[in-house]
Amino acid sequence: MSLIPYVEMHGRQVFRQPFTAKGVQFYGFILPVDQNKLQTLICDPYLNHPANGQTDFRAAGPFAMLVFNRLDSLSSTDPPDSNLGWFSEQEAAIWVLTIDRKRERLLWFLPYIFVDNSYAMAMGRELYGFPKSLGQFNIPDNPASADLLSLDTLVLTEFNPQTKGTWERLFKAERVKKGSGGAPKVWTGFKELMQEIVKLLEMEHSFIRDLRLLYDSADDLLHGRLPMVFLKQFPNVTNPGYACYQSIVEVPSQMTHFNQGCFLDGEYEVTINNYASHPVADDLGLPSNKLAPVASFWVDFEFEIGNGAEVWRAA
Repeated sequence: MSLIPYVEMHGRQVFRQPFTAKGVQFYGFILPVDQNKLQTLICDPYLNHPANGQTDFRAAGPFAMLVFNRLDSLSSTDPPDSNLGWFSEQEAAIWVLTIDRKRERLLWFLPYIFVDNSYAMAMGRELYGFPKSLGQFNIPDNPASADLLSLDTLVLTEFNPQTKGTWERLFKAERVKKGSGGAPKVWTGFKELMQEIVKLLEMEHSFIRDLRLLYDSADDLLHGRLPMVFLKQFPNVTNPGYACYQSIVEVPSQMTHFNQGCFLDGEYEVTINNYASHPVADDLGLPSNKLAPVASFWVDFEFEIGNGAEVWRAA
């Protein structure tokens, strides 16, 4: 298939990939969830059913991760867009670890992700298939002051012709108990961080016992790779309910520099509210909208996100 030149309009909000992110403050809250719900409400409808059996993505375990991010700068590394400028960004997302059984790989899928600027939303959606929406955030700039993290977004509280969209709180992570007061152990390498988190997850569920998966995931961890997968699609303008383009896309994410990280001090409570337009708690199979994380941690790093690859594409 021949490539079609992209028409770059004035005021465009999609810059050329790859991108580099610096000054990333990453807060992660690992949550116990229902693995069957992850499969039937997230993996199957978004990653398996569209491809009619040509893909087989499985939820890796009974957990998901609530993530809050602050990015000091995000910029293109591809000329001429690398010379245009950069943007700061805030994010909140649900991360689900999946197993690609066709290729025996571990990849992250983000069924919900929110950002605070239109450039981040447009580039994420149009290039890679990130299902980004706009949000309003409270994200601290260091772990010591991480008493409250929150996301508000525009929702429909119920589906009804009279319902008006309103800004509501969707995610909240709150420190409900202070720690011992001692300085938390600081990680100086990505491998150390992941080893401790995997150890915690294996206490909950021994999901990485397949030797091939263990080898591949260990190789990714050693090299700071966090591959992601998305359903990229655009609606058909002439036929509502159909797509004019649809594919399953793998997106490479490479950590380029690890500054430091640590477990967050104290105990946290995560609140995930349910709305008709955003049934996040239902999708995760939560018995309550409040839950205690298995682990709460913070990382300061830099990363690059590059050219994606189509795992499957609709004819």
